[in-house]
This record gives sequence, structure tokens and C-alpha cells, in this order.
Amino acid sequence: MKKLIILAMIMVVLLGGGFPAPAQAQTPANDLKPTFISPTPGLYVSGWPPFTVSYPKEWVEVPLVGPGGAFTAGLPRPDLPTGYHLPSLYVSFRPFPPPLEDWAKTMMPIYLQIGTDIKILSDKPSQLKDGTPAREAEVEFVYKNGIKLNDFVLVTKKESVYFVIHVSDDKGRIGEDLKRIAYSLTFLQGGEEPVNVPLDVRAFLDMYCADIVSHDVKAIMVHFSDRFLHDGGSKAFAEQMFRNGPFSSVQQDVISCKATVTVFEPRGDKAYVDGFFLSKAKGDANAVKIPMLFQQIINEHGQWKWVGSQK
Repeated sequence: MKKLIILAMIMVVLLGGGFPAPAQAQTPANDLKPTFISPTPGLYVSGWPPFTVSYPKEWVEVPLVGPGGAFTAGLPRPDLPTGYHLPSLYVSFRPFPPPLEDWAKTMMPIYLQIGTDIKILSDKPSQLKDGTPAREAEVEFVYKNGIKLNDFVLVTKKESVYFVIHVSDDKGRIGEDLKRIAYSLTFLQGGEEPVNVPLDVRAFLDMYCADIVSHDVKAIMVHFSDRFLHDGGSKAFAEQMFRNGPFSSVQQDVISCKATVTVFEPRGDKAYVDGFFLSKAKGDANAVKIPMLFQQIINEHGQWKWVGSQK
């Protein structure tokens, strides 16, 4: 499983931007609600893994447009095409971390998809404010629409999860003010404890896990609503990911799966659900934690199904 580096982290580096954010004091995870449930200007809060990233309060959250991201925010710019924001913040996290020094091997194919004239201006070891080892780099490239960008990349890992923070701008080299946004990444205390969920929700998650282990894509997709929409990806797109995309290698290798819910909040016929799948793959001695990606479930005719990140 460690060899499976998910390359579906499609960067949307133009969707965000701003100025330095104040450092946030470390807060227990149970004292903060995820941004998806309760947005707080200037602070992104992840349900699981539990962490925060601070950004300027005048920035606006921007909808994600591709799979792999967790959060995007930025400063609207009237001199740019409608919908573009710069400077920008883009947060993503994925399982199966490669060595930190191999970040470019993982991400260069993505830069090649979205731009040209790619140059790595810096690349060096670093650490977060709590001492967690990290890697920082700066990449210069010309985006596909012709805008020249500098992208500051901060990469770190915790347990089986690989975290990537991008701060991008079109004003040349990234300054210390913008770098501080990336370095505001703070892992929260707690947030790993399971919470109780209704029996029918537990049954849904158990059956989903069982079908993942069965490697039967048709059975897996039964757990997705026809209204599923996650970061712009439809149910058909999700099925493609399971059949011949990044998820295909994962589900084909999994031999065990158990869902742990750490955040659950019902809202009418929908519910926000977050946590992790404890999964083990062929050839691996230990199980690893894989983040729940799809965030929301919906009750359709008495059956819970994934409905995605749409609000």
C-alpha cells in the first residue's frame, strides 16, 4: 500500500490568495467544528485528520473543482478572469506518504498537466512549529492560461497521511508573509476518538467496507447516490476512479477495512461524517488509516449513500 501514491491531487493553484494570517493557539480538536459544518473566516478546520490552517479573514473560500483537494481560499482579483483568486491557498492530504524528499516525483506530473516552463527554485528540509519534519519548495511555472505563477509548497506527513499546503501568487518569489500561511498548519490534540452513530449508518459503513474488500466496483457504486457530487466529480467520475483511476489500485489491494467515525452531524436527510478507514493491503504487515473522502451521506428511501461535498 505504501507504494500507492495517489496522483489525483489536481492542483487548483489559481483558486485562492492573500496576506499573512495570525498564528492560532493549539486547540483541542473537540473544541472546533470542521469548516464544512461551521465555517470560520480565516481558519480552515479539518475533521480528520484533525488540523487547522490559518489564512487572512478577507479571503473567501472557493469551491474545489477536482478530486484530491480539501480546501481552497483566496483573495478576489478584479484584474483576473472571473472566478480566479490570487494569492492562493490550497490544502490537500492523502494516504500513503512517499519520503518527503520525493515530493517532486509525486507532484511533477500534476504541474506538467497544468502548466509549462516549470522550474524548481528551491527545495530543502524544514519543520513545522511543533518540530514535525517537513519539506519546503518553491516552483515557478506558467499556468495554462498564460499567467506566470510562483507556488510555495510545504509537505509533511503524520502516520500514514501526506499533507501538502500550496500558497501561490503571480507577484514573483513568495515572501515570508505568504510562507507563514503554509506554516500555520497545526495538528490538533485529540480528534481520534470514535463517536457513536445510528445503527443504520454503522451498517452502511460496514457494508461499504465489505464491498471495498470484495473488489466489486459494481457493488461499491451501489453506495453512491445518483446525486453524488464531490469537488465537481459526479458518480460516473467516481466509478471511473474505482475502475481505472487512482482508487482502482487501492481497492484491488485492500484485504481488510474498518470504518472509524470521529465526527458525525445529522442534517435532515443528510449527515456529515468524517473519520478514517483502517485498511490493510496485500503484502503490508500493518493496517493504515485512510481518510474518509466524501464527507456527506444522504438517506434515500431508507438507504444511506455517499452524496459528496456539495452543500
